[in-house]
Amino acid sequence: MATDEIASFCNICLTRDQNKLAEEYCPQCEEALCGDCRHHHKISKSTKSHQTISLEKYNKLPSFIKQIKHNCEEHDCFLECYCKCHDSLCCKRCLISSHKECKEIIFIEDFLTPSTGYHSVALHNIEKALKDLDTNICSAIKDRNRNLTELHEQKQKISKLIKEKRQEINTRLDNLEDALQEKASAMENEYCLKINKVIAKLEYGKKKVDKIIEDVDSVKMFASNLQIFMGTKTFQENVSTNEINVHELCDNGKLNNFTMECTFNDKLEELRNEVKVFGDIKVDNCDKHISFSWRGDKSAQLYKSTLGANSIENINVTLVRKININVNGLSGCAISEAGNIMFLHDHSNSLIKYTRNGKFISKSVINQQAKDIGYDLAVIDSDTVAVSSGGNDPQQIYLIDMNTTKTSQVFQLGDRCYGLSYNNNSFICCTHMNGIKIYDRSHDNLTNARILPNAPGMVAYTYVTSNKNRIFHTNWRDHSVVCYELSGQVQWKYCDSILRQPFGITLDSYSNIYVAGSESNNVVVISKDGKQAKELIGANDGISNPRAMYFDKNKNILLVTNYKGYAFLFNVT
Repeated sequence: MATDEIASFCNICLTRDQNKLAEEYCPQCEEALCGDCRHHHKISKSTKSHQTISLEKYNKLPSFIKQIKHNCEEHDCFLECYCKCHDSLCCKRCLISSHKECKEIIFIEDFLTPSTGYHSVALHNIEKALKDLDTNICSAIKDRNRNLTELHEQKQKISKLIKEKRQEINTRLDNLEDALQEKASAMENEYCLKINKVIAKLEYGKKKVDKIIEDVDSVKMFASNLQIFMGTKTFQENVSTNEINVHELCDNGKLNNFTMECTFNDKLEELRNEVKVFGDIKVDNCDKHISFSWRGDKSAQLYKSTLGANSIENINVTLVRKININVNGLSGCAISEAGNIMFLHDHSNSLIKYTRNGKFISKSVINQQAKDIGYDLAVIDSDTVAVSSGGNDPQQIYLIDMNTTKTSQVFQLGDRCYGLSYNNNSFICCTHMNGIKIYDRSHDNLTNARILPNAPGMVAYTYVTSNKNRIFHTNWRDHSVVCYELSGQVQWKYCDSILRQPFGITLDSYSNIYVAGSESNNVVVISKDGKQAKELIGANDGISNPRAMYFDKNKNILLVTNYKGYAFLFNVT
């Protein structure tokens, strides 16, 4: 009887043709109960474990929560399990009839037991995401209002400049002055209108967020475990939709800062009688003054489908942007949380920084005392990237702030380091003559290091990536990609003519592996078990001798860098 309306009468009594006002509601039975029936309900062997709530509290639940049924429509049994493979609830009879082969079945009660913490974590992640969304919308509204004030002040300043200039010349320029004033006002009105439209969209989005926050509060207080479990999915979808809307405003340039300026004719004094215009007004649609903070744990998604993780056939890419770096010898790349793109010019002691829109920002020196260092980049956290020195001295790893491009820490290795990855608080390095070495960062100066068993002895100029459980290595010498346990045990090895001379390697959120084929001029995606592979991007897409790659898991963006000059941003779906 899941419904939006308050059940006025006891359902049990109605079956006996009695009209008694209901006092509480049992979500498991999906029935409203009067005082007497509630008493029997609590002492009955089959229902005494059920948790009832008052009708007043029940009515505060969101409508989609109240519409979640607790019993299987096919078997009329209690829904007590969830199948991740099919993304569906199931009862004990469903397990036998339809889910015999499914390996990812969870018991809802076990999942939502307070001792496990999953219950609180699921809703806590929603609340963190909502808090981030609300904060970012408020920041965007504040920034747009700031820009309104700024435009008004700039317009006043321009008006004063126009007046001062007007007083220096002949009165015959009155008409030109009026025309310029009108243009300034028209531009102010035009761009203020654009900003107000953005503010209206942001305020509308904030209302949606406020409503979700209100719903989350009521769900936490009054919803049943099952309703919380299934409601979390809808909350995540709603939050994701609102996040996408805010990101679209940002990515589409709707939050760019408008600036008005006035310029005058340089020959105004000499050519009073010949001047045709008094000046000009322009608006600079420059980079935004605002940055968003998304602290919510997007990796802790309860309902992430495992179907996409097990198959690469549905993975597709679309080109977002092609960037001309004008440098031959690009061997490393990364994307910061703020959206800036870092490129490493191999053995040239230089780190190059671009915006996501493809605009050059800076080129900085890694080590003032060195000359020919630099091979690969590994992201440490949202603001820090590590640089391997490559085949020249000094043999070091440099930690660099991606915002300021300043070096914050240097580690001495005593070994040449090429391909570099960072995970589990450890640096994983492809060395010159000692194979793949793992340096424990928790020890000072990386003094605790071990060589990965079963890896080749010579891995110079090769690349490596990793997750919490595996290490993935590309070897251009035998055209292979190898997956190792952290202990060094080989899990699988991939070799195929589709992939020749593999170099750069990166992982998506499902641990699918993306590899740059330097000789085959392509990007190949390999499933995490090494059993499936396909060419994802080829020479027809502009790929030529690709070397470095990076996958932005927050935005599902794949960055591919040709060794000579060009980089590509692909949206992965």
